[in-house]
Amino acid sequence: MHGGAKGCLTDLIKINKRTRHGQKAWGRLKAGRKHDLLITFRFIIFDEQEDPDQCFYSWEASTHGTPQAPTLMCYFERVSGKPPESGLGSPPGAYVQSRRIFSVPVQCVLKGWGNVENGHMIYEHNISAMDFAEQQFESASYIGLTSRNWQTRYKEHQRDALTGSELIFHTSLRKVFNCDSFVQSGLGNFELVRKGAVLLSELQYVNLSYEEAMQVEEKMVERTLYPKGLNMIPGGFAGFQFLHKLGFLNRSQVSVDERDKAASKYLLDKASGPRLAPWVKEKWADDQFYEQVIFKRSNTLNRDQILSIRKYGNEWGFDPDLIANLVGANDRQVRDVLSGKYYSRVK
Repeated sequence: MHGGAKGCLTDLIKINKRTRHGQKAWGRLKAGRKHDLLITFRFIIFDEQEDPDQCFYSWEASTHGTPQAPTLMCYFERVSGKPPESGLGSPPGAYVQSRRIFSVPVQCVLKGWGNVENGHMIYEHNISAMDFAEQQFESASYIGLTSRNWQTRYKEHQRDALTGSELIFHTSLRKVFNCDSFVQSGLGNFELVRKGAVLLSELQYVNLSYEEAMQVEEKMVERTLYPKGLNMIPGGFAGFQFLHKLGFLNRSQVSVDERDKAASKYLLDKASGPRLAPWVKEKWADDQFYEQVIFKRSNTLNRDQILSIRKYGNEWGFDPDLIANLVGANDRQVRDVLSGKYYSRVK
């Protein structure tokens, strides 16, 4: 064991023996710093390894330093080059090309600690770029709620992403899949995401009642509602009311599956135009809101750069190469500003 995790597994065994006859299974190990435990497995494959079924792995137990319940996290990493001859360490120049991560409460894999599929689950999928990636983009998350197994629901998202769905979460998911190596021999059926990408899937809540699930999801989706994230309608009861007002639900409270079908119908019903929720379109039409979103991104030009490019190009007639050097941009960015392709609403 590492650091503060010493004795944690022994504590879990003691808790199990002490509480298994007197408390409900999932009530015996709640979130709290008292059980601060993170078990991490890393599974590694190398681009140039001779045996496709070969897999290197390591594990450690540590503390996660948060109020979360004890957590199991699995990393699936694709590394450049050949595997080390000794089986230990990393060869010179090797680096992680892509990373797929799963995270679940430890109780999900402990025998006798309850049925994870009872009640409702809430999960989060996060897509981000690695530091070296040529295409940098802001990290974005999608919050989901299901009364079924979360992996069953994920396979449906996966299928929709690979069969052309244009919902924003599915298009984002499709962009990080490495479709040429979707199933990796030796590591089972998991995705190898494309070079430079990280895809994290985290099961955050289990065994929630209907009311609990609605309340938690509504609060969580506040931070992932487009354009902040990849959710296109509000979560929880707010989402039900939204769809009910638009006529996609007959009642303001239905099952989660019925809500998901109604949400898909609402989003796909906008086939002739952009699939944006009404309040998103209203906000996006506001130039001030547009600028707030644009300038928060780390990979965009700022206002001074944009105005200077226009001045040097349109008024002074400088060449794009010279303008790029003067304002600290690249040639493509300069040409896009001068042509009006991007930033035309920035005044």
